[in-house]
Formats: sequence, structure tokens, C-alpha cells
Amino acid sequence: MVPANSPHQTLQDLIDAFRANPGAVSWGGGSAGGTDHILAGLLANAVGVDPTQVNYIAFSGGGEALASIMGGQVTAGISGYSEWAGQIESGDLRVLAVSAPERVPGIDAPTLREQGVDLELANWRGVVAPPNLSAEARDRLVQLVDQLVASDAWQAQLEQFGWTSAYMSGDEFAAYLQEEDARVTEVLRAIGLVE
Repeated sequence: MVPANSPHQTLQDLIDAFRANPGAVSWGGGSAGGTDHILAGLLANAVGVDPTQVNYIAFSGGGEALASIMGGQVTAGISGYSEWAGQIESGDLRVLAVSAPERVPGIDAPTLREQGVDLELANWRGVVAPPNLSAEARDRLVQLVDQLVASDAWQAQLEQFGWTSAYMSGDEFAAYLQEEDARVTEVLRAIGLVE
């Protein structure tokens, strides 16, 4: 996202500026090493910018980040849509892209992939349990979460908060976690947050 008065009218404008002078483009978002920061690093990789050159400004809360973006102290912001939906809908912020694999209903913005950037990233949540859980207890917990996800109450929550369901059950989620761990660890190393 960029402020309405940003000279970067399109994602390509922002990427061009980022490639030309990575340090001059500042990215505001949540905590260092969080999803927003990871997306900035992955974006750098995807567009041929050295991730160590990413000028990421971490904020402790959405309000601080929003004020910095609206005030022009950072070039662009990275966040979940719902965090700044009011400012987007009022026209004070402009969404240049979403990192979802497909367009998100209700958000007037193309995906990164649609704009030639081979990247997607979801800010997902999961339910985990201790590693020494018995197979029987694990199967029962997976079954309970499967039932919860299928419930009308959960579907109502998805709709109320504008969340996209990307539910993965049991072994599918475990495999996804391993893949994401490898991808995220690589980018966190590249931006200098882990060794």
C-alpha cells in the first residue's frame, strides 16, 4: 500500500524505484522478522534486489505504521488488508498488490503474480500441540478442528472479518509448515535476522 499522494501509481513504479535505489525505498510494517518484513525480503528476492538492502521500518502496532505511511515517512506499507481497510476505502491509501495466490473478493487490487512477480505469501494461523502427543490424541484434535472449520459459526467468522480460508488438515498442514519454515528461514537469513 502507498499513500494516495504517492508518486508510485503502480506496483511496477514501486519496483522500478526499489531496483534503482533499494535503500531509498522504505517499507513500513509490523515487527522485525514478522510476516510483513518477510514479504519485503521475499519481494526483494523476486525482483532481483539484494535482500540485505531492504530498508524495512518495523512498528510495534498498526496505528504507528499507518501514521508513518500516511505522513510520508515511509514509501510503502505492508499489512493485512483489514488493518487499514478504512483508509483504503476512504481513498487515503492505495493498494498496489495483494500477496494472495488469487484476487481477494472485495479488494480492488491484482495479485503480485498477475503483475509479473512470482511470489505469494499468506499471514496464516495454525493450531499446534506438544510434540509428544500420542497418535490417537493427535487424530482426535485434527478431527475436532476439521469439524470446527466445517461449522456454520466458523464460516460466519470468516465472512465477518473478511478472512480467506486456507485450511489444511493434519499431515497436509505439517508438510506446509516444513516448506514454509525452509522458505522463511532462508529470507530471514538473507535480511540478516537469523544466522
